[in-house]
Amino acid sequence: MTLAQKGGRSPWLPIGAAAAFVVVTHYVGIAAGAPLTFLIVDTGIGLLFVIVGAVAWRRRPTSRTGPLLVLSGALWSLGSYGPTGIVPVWVLGFALERSYDVALALLALTFPADRLSRVGRVAMWGLGGSFLLRSAGRLLLQDPPRTYPEFPADGLFNPFAILESRAAFETVEVLANAGIAVLAIVIALIAARRLLRSPSLTQAVIGPVLMGSVVAMLFASFDAVEFAWTTATGSTLIEVPESLSGLVDWVILAARATVPVAFLVGTLHIRSAGGALATMASRLEREASPADVDDALATYIENDQLATLLRNQLAELRASRARIVAAGDAERRRIERALHDGAQQHLTGIAVRLDDVRRTAVTNPAKVAEQLAEIAAELRDAMHEMRELARGIHPAILTEAGLGPALATLARRSTVPVDLSVNLDGRMPLPTEVTAYYVVAEALTNVARSARANRAEVAVERRADGLFIRVVDDGIGGADPLAGSGIEGLRDRVRALNGRLLLDSPTGRGTKLEVWLPCE
Repeated sequence: MTLAQKGGRSPWLPIGAAAAFVVVTHYVGIAAGAPLTFLIVDTGIGLLFVIVGAVAWRRRPTSRTGPLLVLSGALWSLGSYGPTGIVPVWVLGFALERSYDVALALLALTFPADRLSRVGRVAMWGLGGSFLLRSAGRLLLQDPPRTYPEFPADGLFNPFAILESRAAFETVEVLANAGIAVLAIVIALIAARRLLRSPSLTQAVIGPVLMGSVVAMLFASFDAVEFAWTTATGSTLIEVPESLSGLVDWVILAARATVPVAFLVGTLHIRSAGGALATMASRLEREASPADVDDALATYIENDQLATLLRNQLAELRASRARIVAAGDAERRRIERALHDGAQQHLTGIAVRLDDVRRTAVTNPAKVAEQLAEIAAELRDAMHEMRELARGIHPAILTEAGLGPALATLARRSTVPVDLSVNLDGRMPLPTEVTAYYVVAEALTNVARSARANRAEVAVERRADGLFIRVVDDGIGGADPLAGSGIEGLRDRVRALNGRLLLDSPTGRGTKLEVWLPCE
């Protein structure tokens, strides 16, 4: 059930009333002789609060965010009646000046959970009480011609000042503003702490809101200090040169305008009611803290960049899996052909020769020794082929002696001279050593087959953050991972260990392959 349904009225009625009040205030200001430029900016900020509140109310009807922002727009304009001098509305404007900061403070402590923590509840009661005390003092204890007779009243009077007393008014003004200043800083610190402790994904939603809230609370604190100081001392807290006063006023207005914009950015990141956010909210306990909601909210943030990144990574993962399956099938077919064309043919031939020996032993025993010697030679050839095939599957020297000797064997067998540099500190996990071995083996195969290089350099070094491999040649360059060079297969191997592979192969300037692999 939405707020509109609960109250039986459309939310557009209070929204329209607040917007109309802001516009009426604008024309009242014109009639009172206020500067037009200031009025335009002041009215614009008030309407901005109302518009942002309408958006928030529309997207999250069950939340208090929209109503509080709409109320802030109305309260923003209500404070503008103070300088008009129109009796009695100037008193109400003066008494409720900057009271919108109470609504913004509440949003800073609850958005988007709509629940207060215990500390936040104490801070809000204190801040609301301080504003209420200040408003009561301005409404009931001061009347310009009686409270400050030394200053011309210009026709101003306060019909509500039934308890007029200069001493009481100034005491209440100083104490109330001191309370507002301190509590606004406390709320700013709570908001900043909440932002720093929130999950990174949640910051996409609450980050702009909390930063805008911190700005609003800092302004509220400064204004309260300035009011208290001026009341207590009769002087301005900070003297601004006349030449800079206009610029300072504009900077302050611009900074205040960032607050509704920040709430708009945060609100637009949240899905409308009835979506995933509503499902999440229904699962939270009734007394869940804002921090609990921050953690849960991270799951439901509309983050197009993240979604795109995940889709791309999923597509790459599927393609990588397909390539690994295809490479596995191709390797099995290669092993099958190698066994059929090599070892199987040798063993079949040996079986035939042994049948010949059996027959020869009957008819010509003297020739048996010569035939057995030939069969033994063929057996040795078959064993050599099996060892070569096994080395292609997994080199025995890698398991027995480690990566360094295995790389040295690769360098000796290369048809292109290789300068090998290996700096290792003991053994590493077998998957890391096997991947490093095949990276170097494939790279040297590409150098010999396609690079037309005179020399190659291989450097393998174990560092604090993992194993670093670099293979460089002085060949023709222009290596294309998609042209069947084996680089794509290496990339899949490296990624399977959460490693990184970089290929730099400008045409005519050789090729450099760099790989980083984790060692744990």
